Amino acid sequence: MIRIVIADDSTLLRRMLKELIEEDGQLQVVGAAQHGLEAIALVKQLQPDILILDCEMPVMNGLEALRKIMAECPLPVFMFSSLTWEGASVTIKALEWGAVDFLLKPAREVNLKEVAQELIKKIKFIVLRSKFQKLSRRTQAGAAAAAPRPAAPAEAVKTRRVEIVAMGSSTGGVQATMKVVPLLPPQTPPVVWVQHMPPGFTKSFADRLAGVSRMRVKEAADGDLLETGICYLAPGGVQMRLHKAGARLMLRIAGQEKVSGHCPSCDVLFESVAQYFSETVLGVILTGMGEDGAAGLRRLHEQGAYVIGQNEESCVVYGMPKAARDAGAVDIEVDISEVAKTIMKIGGLA
Repeated sequence: MIRIVIADDSTLLRRMLKELIEEDGQLQVVGAAQHGLEAIALVKQLQPDILILDCEMPVMNGLEALRKIMAECPLPVFMFSSLTWEGASVTIKALEWGAVDFLLKPAREVNLKEVAQELIKKIKFIVLRSKFQKLSRRTQAGAAAAAPRPAAPAEAVKTRRVEIVAMGSSTGGVQATMKVVPLLPPQTPPVVWVQHMPPGFTKSFADRLAGVSRMRVKEAADGDLLETGICYLAPGGVQMRLHKAGARLMLRIAGQEKVSGHCPSCDVLFESVAQYFSETVLGVILTGMGEDGAAGLRRLHEQGAYVIGQNEESCVVYGMPKAARDAGAVDIEVDISEVAKTIMKIGGLA
């Protein structure tokens, strides 16, 4: 049984969400808090598997509570976020501070069932995966890793010509990319990147990264020309592809269809990169749930691209990197703290 604490100032939402979650049969809401201070006390007292935390609450808001919880009694935390500029900004900060994921708080209770179904799916994946990883680490303690890992240590990679970096990330991606993008130098080739996020949040995330990065980071716009030193983040809710404009390459932002379960989709971006580049592509696949990116990276890899995957130990969710590795598309796996260094070494930027 997966044990959950809900923290939200709405009594009605707490009750309805509890009922919807417990309909599943594998999840149990063991505590409910109406503000951040109560949430901290319940987490310490009940030691749940996961906390669902609203951003906006009286007495102590979700962000303040998250910071204390991650410092004193860390556990997986899902944030409930409002679809406002301020809500997006707070949510990005929460993900940066350790929340594993977020869901948009429904404007009306009638939409709560759909949100609850998505939440249940994510909770099961995160919690069960976390328990499996802990068991696996205990089982393998003191023994050589049973599963093979691709390639050699990061220091063994060779420099090659890189014209474009194509990157994908999802659950846990905010924390991960904060350890990658800000470390890349201004002369880095153009970075095209999909992070699974709904509309309204990618702009806040790009702005946050821009403030701490040496590259220019922006939410991509239709018609953007690819330029060295710029990281282009795909807007939430729209597909991003490369497109030829005369002798130059530009970005086409269009289409709201879901591919590999997502919009924007890593596979859509990677497949479009494969139309114009081959062995000069450096692919990067970071933490995330599911398999998005594996097919596109496999095509790039077959054309000669070099691909870096985030290793299991440093992933919040070792889903997308594992799928790419299992597809034979990953050349090397490294800890998230080594990803930027590996990109620079391969591209001759170090």
